[in-house]
Amino acid sequence: MRKGSGEETGGPNADKKDAVLESAPKPKRHTRIERAETRMEQAEVRTEQANTRTEQAEKRTERAETRTERAETRTERANTRTEQAETRTEQAETRSERAETQSEHAMRTSEISYRRLFEAARDGILILDVDTGRISDVNPFLIELLGFSHAEMVGKTVGELSPFKDIESNKVMLERLQRDGYVRYEDLPLETRDGRHVAVEFVSNVYQAGDKKVIQCNIRDITERKRTELASIRLAAIIESSDDAIIGKDLNGVITSWNKGAEQIFGYSDTEMMGTSIMRLIPADRQDEANQILGKIRSGKSVEHFETLRQTKDGRLIDVSVTASAIKDATGKAIGVSKVARNITERKRAEKKMHNIQAQLEQTNRNLTKRSQEIQYFYHTLSHELKTPLTAAREFVSLVIDGLAGELNATQLNYLGIAKKSCTELAVYINDLLDATRLDTGKLHIELKAVSLAAIIQRAIAVMEPVAARKKIRLSEELDTDLTDVMVDESRIMQILTNLLNNALKFTFEGGEIIVKLAEYSKSSECVQISVTDNGCGIPKDKIDNLFHRFYQIKNGDATPEKGVGLGLYLCRELVLMHRGSIWVESALGKGSTFSFTIPKEPATKTAHILVVDDDGEVREALGRVLKEDGFDVATVARGSKALNEGINK
Repeated sequence: MRKGSGEETGGPNADKKDAVLESAPKPKRHTRIERAETRMEQAEVRTEQANTRTEQAEKRTERAETRTERAETRTERANTRTEQAETRTEQAETRSERAETQSEHAMRTSEISYRRLFEAARDGILILDVDTGRISDVNPFLIELLGFSHAEMVGKTVGELSPFKDIESNKVMLERLQRDGYVRYEDLPLETRDGRHVAVEFVSNVYQAGDKKVIQCNIRDITERKRTELASIRLAAIIESSDDAIIGKDLNGVITSWNKGAEQIFGYSDTEMMGTSIMRLIPADRQDEANQILGKIRSGKSVEHFETLRQTKDGRLIDVSVTASAIKDATGKAIGVSKVARNITERKRAEKKMHNIQAQLEQTNRNLTKRSQEIQYFYHTLSHELKTPLTAAREFVSLVIDGLAGELNATQLNYLGIAKKSCTELAVYINDLLDATRLDTGKLHIELKAVSLAAIIQRAIAVMEPVAARKKIRLSEELDTDLTDVMVDESRIMQILTNLLNNALKFTFEGGEIIVKLAEYSKSSECVQISVTDNGCGIPKDKIDNLFHRFYQIKNGDATPEKGVGLGLYLCRELVLMHRGSIWVESALGKGSTFSFTIPKEPATKTAHILVVDDDGEVREALGRVLKEDGFDVATVARGSKALNEGINK
């Protein structure tokens, strides 16, 4: 480097200084040397400064290179981080795609699950458009409940469906839903298409379904629940109003419920008894009964009408009838006991009194039965003892009247005729007594055969004709001869007719008329009717009801009868009843009477009852079938014990 050269020094004013020096006057040599030295010094200073600046530049360069290296390192790291970020982004995108796929799958699964629940739900479900309130879908349960098809319901508002006619207007319901997002009707009465009435719980909610809102209405049939609630209310009312003590207790005998009936019977209030032991109601000598009852309940048994003694608040012992059953939880496990106790103290007293009265009545009945048997024996013995000598007397009188014992004068014949008539009347009375005795003992029977009722009537009229002639009473007949023969006991029908004719002759005045009629019964073509009509004195209305009673005789007025024992009409009624007929009388005072009775055209048969006992079912069935075909009433049993019961029932 040369001194004085501006290029070498590199100073910014080198050219300018050189120009000044050249234009200035030339100094002396010494001055030039000094100046040269000065410039040299300045150049050296500038050189040092340049060196310093170079060193600084180099340092700056080094620092720059260091920074560059660091920047490159940071760039490399940034590139690495960028690559890692890109990798993570790719992984995140992959996960996002997977998540979206899973979300779509889950959504499809959820939609399928919801649809299945929608279809299978045991509550009715309606889906409505949130803007119009019109039905867009309805599940099968509601279709079945209401009886309307899917097509009939979709597109309509809830209010347009007749079952929901009692619901508020569709507009009001929509306003409530839009305001509150929720509408509920606790007890909505519906009438189904087939006229059934059901109670439902109606709940509507607004919810988001995808990109839009919808309304879901859940309709639950609460008819059975209401019926159960009503039954519970009624049961509670019955329990509370019951006169019986209805007590609940747990399996340790601690009382959990106590009704008014229990308070009335035992004298304790519910506050006194709740939470206390049932033992305070049980006498000391019967404490084991409570444990026995609890033991039966725990084992699944019940106690019915168990009669025992219980103690009241004032210390009295009362008779009660106890019924106990288990209180069970939803799983069927016994968790307590419901006990009903009825105060039967008065009943027991009445039963004891009734037992005493019954014992007295039984003794009285035995005494009366014995007395009746004695009377029947007396009548029977008396009748037979009278009948035998009476028959002999009548026959001997007849022999004398016939002249077989010698010739008689008129007075003798008259007296003997009176005697014979008296014997005949007495024989009738004795026969009536015998028939009455047979009725009482069940020994009077009828023997049926086909007989012409017209012929019996004509024969009865012929028998009574002499008696009628003596009183100048005309006997006549009006007979339907087209009637077929009827199955009757001929002698008993003759007995009925002669009794009725004799009765009519007693109450008909001299010169009167008696008519016997035979015709088909006007009220039933299955019966014939026989009537005996007279124009005598008639019978008072207050006497008619007693005419057919045993030993009854009219004792006053113009209807006072002649001699008799009062068994004639009684026997007529019993004999008609034995023929499955009926008998009655129509009468008017001063105009006469008509006695009528009916007889069925078909025979009065009695089906025999046969009990077949055999442990072989096929044998029982075969015997029963054969006997039924023969007209028997057949019952079959396998064992002797059942046969005994059947026999007793028969």
